Amino acid sequence: MNILTALLLEGFADSSFARLFTQMNGWTIALFAVGLILCAVEMCIPGFGACGVSGVILIVAGIVLRMIYGGDLLMLLYMVLIALALFILMFWVFSRLITKSRLSKTALFHTDSTVPTGATAGTMDFTHLLNSVGVADTALHPVGRARFDGETVDVVARDGYIAKDSAVVVVGVEGQRVVVIEKEK
Repeated sequence: MNILTALLLEGFADSSFARLFTQMNGWTIALFAVGLILCAVEMCIPGFGACGVSGVILIVAGIVLRMIYGGDLLMLLYMVLIALALFILMFWVFSRLITKSRLSKTALFHTDSTVPTGATAGTMDFTHLLNSVGVADTALHPVGRARFDGETVDVVARDGYIAKDSAVVVVGVEGQRVVVIEKEK
């Protein structure tokens, strides 16, 4: 059994995978590690920017440098697979951190809608104001504001200009458009 183990270890020591790590110089390790760190930073920043591009360039530079200093095609395949596996692992870890931790509550990852819910001025029904009498809060030429039973509404004067504080009557409601005329005295 000792002989078999010795033969396997001797064969492994000669393999491209073992030489990939045992014969790697410091620059290759540094480029690869800094590239991975920059890519990890990019995963925390929305979009694809300088950190991501720089990280990918440094990882490719590390792989190319390893190939220049005694690498073979099998080492190239190993390094590409290792980089892909590390990217997938980082993506999985960061996606778990973002969705399951307090980090998901930060403004960077907060995804609530900015559209208001419920009734807004764009969805309100003004048909209840038809034939109502109110007072012009502003001069209507032809657009302005009028008050009907304490409710202030944007209105349009059908006949052009109506002075401020004049009595107005709603003569039409067309969707969100409330049409008024000056009340005859």
